[in-house]
Amino acid sequence: MQPNEISVTRFEVEDIARYLRATLNQASRIRANAPAGSYLDSVLGRTIEGLELELAQLKFLLADPEFPISSKEDQRVTRMRRAM
Repeated sequence: MQPNEISVTRFEVEDIARYLRATLNQASRIRANAPAGSYLDSVLGRTIEGLELELAQLKFLLADPEFPISSKEDQRVTRMRRAM
């Protein structure tokens, strides 16, 4: 592990994503009650965009397998079907 790397588990990433979704929902509720075009509306709009970006990145990280493929799955042979 490099000096600037942080070791986190899949469960910790899921907890962070759950927290960000709750924060996103709260920001959306507050923005719905803010006057259109106000400073609060614009700040919350940027905040919501940032939260959505972070959630997309975490979703990408969770889709990436954390552990290598087991040797049993690696031995599986993929064959094409016969041509007609």
